[in-house]
Amino acid sequence: MAASYYGQPRTTIDIDFIVQVSINDLDRLLDRLARFGLKINRTRVKSQLNSGYNIISLEDKRSPYRVDLIIQTGGKLERRAGSALGLKSYYQSPELLILSKLRMIKATVPRERSQKDKDDIRAILANTRVNKRRILNQARRESTIEIFREIFPAKHPSKKPRQTGRLDKRTSKRLKIGDKELGKCRYKAASSPEDIDKILRTRDRKRSS
Repeated sequence: MAASYYGQPRTTIDIDFIVQVSINDLDRLLDRLARFGLKINRTRVKSQLNSGYNIISLEDKRSPYRVDLIIQTGGKLERRAGSALGLKSYYQSPELLILSKLRMIKATVPRERSQKDKDDIRAILANTRVNKRRILNQARRESTIEIFREIFPAKHPSKKPRQTGRLDKRTSKRLKIGDKELGKCRYKAASSPEDIDKILRTRDRKRSS
């Protein structure tokens, strides 16, 4: 839902929750989820968390839907207030959402299956203001920086062409009279009255010396 909230609304067959829970309370959480009809593979869940992958997917026994739990074991839970269908709700910050999707893309094999996550990141960047520096710094630490750059390539500022002014006939004649070489070299460089006066003063000093 957060991807639709920040980016482009789309259909989904799962829902993500950010859960702050200590490792000691994890078994109690899994027990509660099992009572609600979710398939729990404790060995797989703990293996995922031990590997540093903090997202676990649990399937519903009675439907084709599943729930993804983003587990946070410490620190302050970062969230943003919003609304869904007129109800007050909280969402993961767009920066953390993008970073989690980058980790998901990195872990997806083959990479072509992660196209939805790539599209979500592009939509979030197009519709929501984010702290790109924070994303880049964290993605560099998590070795997902190249994935982010592939999705959102850096834009290099283009050089603005030098603006040149149109010279009137009288000024053109002043530049061309006398030293022809000076006129050939400087005529195209003159783009303002100040440039013209500077060129002519230089020419006059050369003549008097």
